[in-house]
Amino acid sequence: MTNTIQHSILIFNYNETILESRNTVLCNTILGQKISLKEKNIKGILVSLREAPYSPFVKEDPNLANLVTQLEKLSQAIDLPIAIGDYKKDTFTYLKKLSANTSVKLFQNINTALLFFNPSALKKELAVLIYDDDKENADKISSELIKLGYSIVHAHDAEDFKLKASAKKYDMTITHTAINQSKSKVSATQSLGLSRQLIMNLPVFIDTAVNSLVTITGLEAQKIKHEIRPFNEKIPPQVIIAAMKFKGEISGSFFLIFPRELALIALEAMLGESLEADDTAAIVDGVAEFCNIITGSAKAIFSNKKLKVLFELPKTYLSLQVALNDTLGSNGVWIDMQLDEKPFYMFITK
Repeated sequence: MTNTIQHSILIFNYNETILESRNTVLCNTILGQKISLKEKNIKGILVSLREAPYSPFVKEDPNLANLVTQLEKLSQAIDLPIAIGDYKKDTFTYLKKLSANTSVKLFQNINTALLFFNPSALKKELAVLIYDDDKENADKISSELIKLGYSIVHAHDAEDFKLKASAKKYDMTITHTAINQSKSKVSATQSLGLSRQLIMNLPVFIDTAVNSLVTITGLEAQKIKHEIRPFNEKIPPQVIIAAMKFKGEISGSFFLIFPRELALIALEAMLGESLEADDTAAIVDGVAEFCNIITGSAKAIFSNKKLKVLFELPKTYLSLQVALNDTLGSNGVWIDMQLDEKPFYMFITK
């Protein structure tokens, strides 16, 4: 076997037939480098099966199962994440089954490993297209990448994947990937104070906001960036805010924040007529209606996912400070958006 280091990721090329004895040699070799790995600031390990003569027609391969088991123990021993990569697509389903209750990850290639193991090696705000016919797995991948700061587009089925892939050039496309998490480690969602279900379904709110606003206003909408943080106070003072609490299998609060000038533009685009710029009541009602439309679309998607979520009526604010007080300083996901190339914002918290 040969090994190399790329962008602080140690890559072992498993270029022989997979056997239990060779698995042991591989793991012992890596274990013997434990101190060196720390000194070299290695972020993770990728075991590449690109040149391993494994046959996908072998339904139950004990040697491949043994590799997963040994890599799981090794990951705990050296306190570094480990992934298997460069596998044939036909092999993925079996590997996914073998690794389901472990922390061994499945990355289709080194670029995918970089996304998760060493995101600082890549440019900010990569546009990533994700597709997996296992929707729960796709949601896990999406939520993890969102936390890392990437811009995610989630294809909902094979046809949608083809359409999205042909309509726009993405920095990276992810399929046949699994980011298994060790059950012994504290979940990142717990440290954020956000539920796992809420984190997993953040793309729903982002996608529905973009699609809904494009549909009802005819203006171009897009997500710019997001970050995990409390409510951002450093936004224009003249804003109109609508918020809705939701509960059920997913619970939290959704805040839609529009600068007053953009709210007027969007509302006029939706209605197809001019409004008085000083008609505060109409503008506030308009932002509340935008909030209703976005969350209504999100609720429909949750229903298709068999998730029961109930949204309350929107609460509106003209005072940034009052809205800020209602968040109780909680961590959440702050999302910078644009409509007609002008900024607006969303905040989702527990």
